[in-house]
Amino acid sequence: MDINLGITRQLSPLFENNGQIDLNALTPVLEQHAASMVEDARDGWPVDTGISRDAWEAEVSITSSELFIALINQAQQRGRGYSVYIHRPRSRRLVWTEVAERLNLNLIPALQADIAVTLVESMRG
Repeated sequence: MDINLGITRQLSPLFENNGQIDLNALTPVLEQHAASMVEDARDGWPVDTGISRDAWEAEVSITSSELFIALINQAQQRGRGYSVYIHRPRSRRLVWTEVAERLNLNLIPALQADIAVTLVESMRG
């Protein structure tokens, strides 16, 4: 099984209808945060699982109605995804849940703050 932690934020129809915001201004913000999310996932992943540790990647999508980032790990061994089963020695907790927790507690709030600042600056022109 693969890991896919997706984050979607809907944009208000107000932004789409008035066209006052340059959504392209959000691209570097999302890409920067996506890179930080990949780095955080790799840093928190057990070193002795090199294939799955290196398999973390992110996808970014921006449309007129939503912003989307996915943090993905599709590491495979013998044709089967296995990263979802990785745990630390003598622990039942799956490591991907630690990644998801850091994402929700730290990385997403920072992303939301930077999106808000970028949108306000874009509206000011």
